[in-house]
Amino acid sequence: MIKLKDILNEVTQLYKVNAYIVVDNEYNVTDILNNMRAVRKITTINNDTSDELEEKNKQRTDNKSVHTLGIKLMSDNPEKDLEFLKKTMLRSKEGDPNARIPGLLFIKFKPETLTKTT
Repeated sequence: MIKLKDILNEVTQLYKVNAYIVVDNEYNVTDILNNMRAVRKITTINNDTSDELEEKNKQRTDNKSVHTLGIKLMSDNPEKDLEFLKKTMLRSKEGDPNARIPGLLFIKFKPETLTKTT
C-alpha cells in the first residue's frame, strides 16, 4: 500500500539552510521568529546564535542585533523558494500579500549550506 508520506516526498523535499538576520531591538526576537515560522513553506526555524555573537549584540549601539538561524523548508525548487521567502519576509507586495515581518530588517540565506534532509 502506498503511504501518504511517500507520495508527498515524490513531489516536495525537505531542505535545510542557514541564514543571518538583522532585527530591530524594539521587537522581541522570539516574536520575529514566530512570524517567520508562519511563512508558507517553512517548517522549522532554530535560533543558532552563538554566545560570542550575543555578546557583540549587547555591545552594539545602533539598536539592532544579528542572529544566525537554521531553517527547514518544504520545496521542489529550493533556490527559487529562498528568494520567495526573502521577498515575503521583507516586502509583502512581491511575496505573500501582507506577510512582511515587523522588526526584521535584513535576511541573508547562505546557499552553500543548502542541503536535502529528512
